[in-house]
Amino acid sequence: MHADTRTPWCAMTIVDDAVARLRHDAESLGYWESTHLWIVSDHGHAGVHTHLDLAGIVGDTGLRTVAHPWSATLAPDAAVMVSGNAMAHVYLELEQRERPWWSSLARRHERLASTLLECEAVDLLLLPLRDGGCEVRSARRGTALVERVGASVRYRRVTGDPLGIGDDFDGGSDDAFDVTRESDYPDSLVQITSLAGSPRSGDMILSATPGWDFRSRYEPIPHRSAHGALHRDHMLVPLLMNRRAARAPRRTTDLFASALDALGVPAPDVMDGGSFV
Repeated sequence: MHADTRTPWCAMTIVDDAVARLRHDAESLGYWESTHLWIVSDHGHAGVHTHLDLAGIVGDTGLRTVAHPWSATLAPDAAVMVSGNAMAHVYLELEQRERPWWSSLARRHERLASTLLECEAVDLLLLPLRDGGCEVRSARRGTALVERVGASVRYRRVTGDPLGIGDDFDGGSDDAFDVTRESDYPDSLVQITSLAGSPRSGDMILSATPGWDFRSRYEPIPHRSAHGALHRDHMLVPLLMNRRAARAPRRTTDLFASALDALGVPAPDVMDGGSFV
């Protein structure tokens, strides 16, 4: 045996080799010109320098808190679920069988909201008000309201401009993407309304400050990066194509619609995304 002195394999090398083989075979067999080859990621990523024990912070306010990996606590008051390590959902009033909205929780839990927003790790705090409506708070940039009304998305500044859009907004989802494209929170308006209306979302939703995440305990492997936040580094993903798109893709939901279009398969009547083929 001898030491392997070759350049270490990495994900990029594996993908590059796989694409090379696919193209070689397609050209050899004569179907490359009719082939659509797309390479895409499901999320962005960014480095992390500091980890916040979010479950510990919630517990320190006096709430009996459950969180991964310990899901058993006597009569818990709150549950903290961290995803991608840079987004977290906090569930309150766990005994309720129907989802409470922030308007009914604010009196009892405003102290918790304020405590969380004081943490440097918390960039944005989302407080769902109703299906498709949400209060957005930033400790440094103030508060605004985001809501979906029919086919329109609305952004109303209250005490500031937490998403850095620069003005109020009222328009369709494509316009909402375009107005946020160059901001620190691309497509945030549509994403926030979707989060606020999802039955699985928490009563408080936290998006991490760049460089931070929400889990400092019970990680089997030390983590140096994270994803899941609404920040630009996490929201934007690459899309490499072997053909020029008919229009600029906006969201990864466009991929399914485009795949159906490329295959000549009729799209369902109701579907997220639109074809860029």
